[in-house]
Amino acid sequence: MDARTQFAVAVPGGYFVDAGDLAGLQTYLHQQGWLSPQRRLHSAAKAGDGNMNLVLRLLLDDGSTSILKQARPWVEKFPQVPAPAHRAEMESSFYQRTAGISAVALASPTLLQADQRSHIVLLEDLGAGGDLSTLYQGAVIADEDHAAVLRYMSALHGASDRVGSERIVNSEMRALNAEHMFRFPFSDDNGFDLDAVMPGMATLAQQCRDDAGLMQRVAALEARYLAGGNTLLHGDLFPGSVLRTPRGIRVIDPEFCFHGDAEFDVGVWLAHMHLAGQPDRVMTRVLADYMAPPGFSVARCHQYAGVEILRRLLGLAQLPLQSDLAARQGLVAHARDLLRDDD
Repeated sequence: MDARTQFAVAVPGGYFVDAGDLAGLQTYLHQQGWLSPQRRLHSAAKAGDGNMNLVLRLLLDDGSTSILKQARPWVEKFPQVPAPAHRAEMESSFYQRTAGISAVALASPTLLQADQRSHIVLLEDLGAGGDLSTLYQGAVIADEDHAAVLRYMSALHGASDRVGSERIVNSEMRALNAEHMFRFPFSDDNGFDLDAVMPGMATLAQQCRDDAGLMQRVAALEARYLAGGNTLLHGDLFPGSVLRTPRGIRVIDPEFCFHGDAEFDVGVWLAHMHLAGQPDRVMTRVLADYMAPPGFSVARCHQYAGVEILRRLLGLAQLPLQSDLAARQGLVAHARDLLRDDD
């Protein structure tokens, strides 16, 4: 079954975006009222290397641009992995709820339009510039960029009383993330050949699986993650979700958003600073400059960081790391120590 047919079965009546069918996409935009009858679509090209969604940069005949995202019932980079298509609505909800938090709204793309039936969002084009994935290739995060990310988290986590009384549960997306964060990397029969990523990695994974105490901590942390909490989170805050634009740092892709532990967002960010081999001063700044809400637990933050490091090294969501086996062994050992942190 091809992608279009698969989509039609899963999303009856929905519009399947095909970047190669420019005329069809233009007709869709006209029908939605997102493009005036006088305007024409000049091109629709892939924008970025995101994992989850189809992301296109639309160029109109007047030179203006916007970003169109469609969430399909699978992970775009791994079509064999099912994923909830309603994640597009989660992203829309996040932008709508945070529109009144200036430090968050100014660091986010503007939501222009949304088509819930077809799981499509139209967003402001943030312009030229790449994400912070260069950190994995040896770049050091600029102080001003890091400060902007920490301000974003501080503002988001500190404004949970101003984003509406109804919590964002996002249970299906959390279940997907939990599978790949807390279970898949530690499963004996996941079918993923880690030694194909780097010889010796399968042994590291097995050592984690054989540590019963470690596995108990991972399971307990998963239960806490799935239980939710009181703080609105981005839910997937890592260098690939942070763009360096001509207007400064912007944070994108909040489709994993939910109300949970503030420690989760901070721990995931801290994990990626470790994975990217950032200097000690960068690691220190994470907890020193982040304005934690009341009751914030550094130990729990460390635990989330630990499991995220293991997930990225041992799981399906691999990163473009330059580290050799010895460095990865050190990261795994550090992650196991972080998971044992009880303050």
